[in-house]
Amino acid sequence: MRTDGSETKPMDRQESAEGRPMLSDLRRQAVCLAGLMARGEEFARQFHELGPKGTGRIYAFGCGDGWFAARAVADYARGSLGLPFSAFSALEMLAYAVPALGPDDLVIAISMSGSADRTNEAAEAARAQGATVLALTNGSGGALAAIAHAKLSLDVSDLAPFLTGTTKYTATVLGLLLFLSGGVTADLTALVASLPNLVPRAEDFARAAIAALGDRPVTGVRILSAGANMATADYGTAKFIKLVTLPIWSDDIEEFAHRQFWSCPASDLVIYIAANPAVARCAAGSAAALGSMGMRTIAIDTQDAPVPTAMTRLTLPALGEALSPLAAAIPVQCLAYFLARALGGTPDESQDESDPARFYASQLLARRGELAGTAT
Repeated sequence: MRTDGSETKPMDRQESAEGRPMLSDLRRQAVCLAGLMARGEEFARQFHELGPKGTGRIYAFGCGDGWFAARAVADYARGSLGLPFSAFSALEMLAYAVPALGPDDLVIAISMSGSADRTNEAAEAARAQGATVLALTNGSGGALAAIAHAKLSLDVSDLAPFLTGTTKYTATVLGLLLFLSGGVTADLTALVASLPNLVPRAEDFARAAIAALGDRPVTGVRILSAGANMATADYGTAKFIKLVTLPIWSDDIEEFAHRQFWSCPASDLVIYIAANPAVARCAAGSAAALGSMGMRTIAIDTQDAPVPTAMTRLTLPALGEALSPLAAAIPVQCLAYFLARALGGTPDESQDESDPARFYASQLLARRGELAGTAT
């Protein structure tokens, strides 16, 4: 089956989202991100007040989605805006970047809960080094907001506790873009204006793509990309892993041919994300090669970077590769959601209820402060 995402017919998008908080979260992204754009002056003011001084640099870091978001905006920050910008995981920030910080540097610590142990530890160490620390968070910002000099809250309401994140991720990416751009710009306006059309298209596309897999079992998922969207592929892997009980990997498209391919069964599903012509050409060759052995492939591509050999495609507007990670995340989210449902999973169930033992262990791994806060 081969479809062009631009021609995807609406299926059962009229399905009620009542009782399905993750589906509701997917569908509200255009509205929530438009609301964030309306706060452009607030983001501009914060950048004017906190931005790096002299030869100072900007460091953005976090765990999980915060780390993916920091990486997702790096090309735009450095290439389009010319900013001295670096993205790190929280552990990398703590171990390698903090020792070199000084009073001219700006550190953006990203955490929606404000309770990620390593993020808070790195923010505290950065402040001790004399750097300015901004918390990009949601709601009160918890312990992180108390550590930081200033706070920017996305103010995205939770539809259910401990839900696999969709809107908060794209809002984090947009929040970073708004801050680094010093407010609303023409390209950000065009990006957000495309979302009311893209969000339902992505849902229809994902439903059709998953249905097209038929009765043949899916044994694993490989999400492949390069450049700016390598962060999107890693983000997608994190979403799929939380929703489906299958092996999930991400990789560079070319490097997949040299390592993962050799242990990849033909029953695995391969998803390409391409927003650069050279990357798309590599993806097209890869999809054709995998198709020769009966593998199923899906492409999230752009008008100027097509992957015509993929079994199924969703083509995004040509908004530029540097901004594509925000748009590309939405179909990835939808694919994870509808694959989970097709496999009998419970993507609308909070993680603390679906797997309490694993949820508790996750807090021991990265959020011991939350456990301490709930102790009686």
